[in-house]
Amino acid sequence: SETTPMTSAAPGGGVPLPKRNVSWWLLAFLILGEIAGQGVFALPLHLGRLGWVLGTATCFLTLAINYFSLRMMYGVHVRNPELRSQANAAEKLFGGAGAVLVRVVVHLYLFTILAAYLNSLGRTIMNVMYETRVCLPVATAVALAVVLPFAQLRSYGDITAISLLSFAAVVACITLIMSESSHVPVPSSASWSVWPPLGLTDTLTSVGGFFFASGGGQCAFFEYLTELERPKDYPRTLTLTTPILFGLYYGTAAIMYARFGDAVPGFLLDVLPFNTSRLLGNALFFFHIIVSFTILNTALLRAYATHSVTDPSFAARREWGIMSLCVLGLAYALTNTVSVFEDMTAALGALFVATTVLLIPPAYLLYASAQSAAGDAEAGSPPKMGTGEVITIKKGDAPAEKKAFKSPLKKNKPEMVDPSTPPKYGASGSVTEDGFERVSGAVSAPLRVFLYVSIAFALVAVPFLTWGASARLLQDARDVAPPFSCGPCVTRECAAGEEMHAAFAAPTSDRTTPFAERFHSAPVYPGAPDTTATLEVHLDADGFPATDNLEAADPNLHWAGQRAVDNSQYVQELVDPIDYETRRR
Repeated sequence: SETTPMTSAAPGGGVPLPKRNVSWWLLAFLILGEIAGQGVFALPLHLGRLGWVLGTATCFLTLAINYFSLRMMYGVHVRNPELRSQANAAEKLFGGAGAVLVRVVVHLYLFTILAAYLNSLGRTIMNVMYETRVCLPVATAVALAVVLPFAQLRSYGDITAISLLSFAAVVACITLIMSESSHVPVPSSASWSVWPPLGLTDTLTSVGGFFFASGGGQCAFFEYLTELERPKDYPRTLTLTTPILFGLYYGTAAIMYARFGDAVPGFLLDVLPFNTSRLLGNALFFFHIIVSFTILNTALLRAYATHSVTDPSFAARREWGIMSLCVLGLAYALTNTVSVFEDMTAALGALFVATTVLLIPPAYLLYASAQSAAGDAEAGSPPKMGTGEVITIKKGDAPAEKKAFKSPLKKNKPEMVDPSTPPKYGASGSVTEDGFERVSGAVSAPLRVFLYVSIAFALVAVPFLTWGASARLLQDARDVAPPFSCGPCVTRECAAGEEMHAAFAAPTSDRTTPFAERFHSAPVYPGAPDTTATLEVHLDADGFPATDNLEAADPNLHWAGQRAVDNSQYVQELVDPIDYETRRR
């Protein structure tokens, strides 16, 4: 058997606590493995939609907000060290309808982000099969089969070792993209902007995309702390992760936007050339997303598991397997219903991430502070560490055995208080030898004001961001990618067709300008109309020759251009690719 110190019995009937075997620096890489790659591959596009000034400010502010949000969560923990999950915290601090609301938001966030990860895995499989068209429903079905065995990992102690490799895979993948994209030609239509070049909807969508990328660590916060060797070391974890995330996020977004402008793809791996680098980059990303998927799947299912995550019994594994299969099936349905990756991540960031980052942590801390200050021992003040209990965890479903509390580090000796540690977040505090920091009392008046301002800002920002991101999401779901559609074509042949279509985008965009002027942005032969002749080319909505008389007769689906007679070579260069495309079809 193994003993795990705790300050009170497990809530709701007593699922035993897992063993504490995760160090603070390993937890840092566990968090990086959770969030580092979840949005970075869409950030260059979002930076382009916001422009240099607003995009840079948004990247910095969203990461700073996430840092302070997690510090608020830590302030809740030191007042209630016995909390084990978001559901447990919401029930203890809010109770009733408030607890139900928080539980719904957090669990929907975890579920929808799993759907976004499944979308990423499917897109990766499509990128690897670049010689054959693979539709998104098929690719995500293959991804589901691959990720199912990994979804059976239950304890964070099982995942921390590979979380280091996961973060290394993200860094290697981004480095490969930086290197290979330097050889990719920049489209002539690309543009760069200091301020947001698009409308309000696109701007709000991209702010939500930054929230999606930057937010993380809140939903599994209490689960992380239950396995951390010394919970008081958690601030050191944040000090390590935040600068790394800023360098990774802004470095990637700024370099790729500076290189490609608004022509940067919404899924950054699409920029890799069709060679071994495309295979390697997608393989690295695939591995990283599997690890991230496993971390968040564990956080979601732990809220419903009736066995300890370290219970090796068949009943515990069977329960976990059934739950993970149900979650994966629902995630598959969602990701193929709303399949545009950059839109999905932006909508999730605007609604769920913004709520879990901006609204829930300050509300938690206000309630925990009020309960602690009021001396509510049942709702806000756990028993003192010196008079607490431990739970002895035995294999299988044996009931937990309680006995008098003793330090796991110095047996037969009472708990000691470190008088040199200053109190935080309140009037008094102490740190026990096993790493628990205990604080009582209310937060300071300035901090209380800040918490109220944060909640007020969240109540305005979350609906506003959600409206903008949802409008774009629904529009693209209707016009660009209907439910269970094949998804984007990322084969070599499709890429060649897009390049050819881009060559005609400029001349077909303005049907009132003479043909030659549309290519050269000025009259080729000003003042010499008698030297021009008319060239008729009928194109459909995709920019290729009309397939029937109805399309050819529709003035909205074709254009007529003028061209100098003596420049026949340029005309031929235009017509030849159209003939080629007709033969190919």
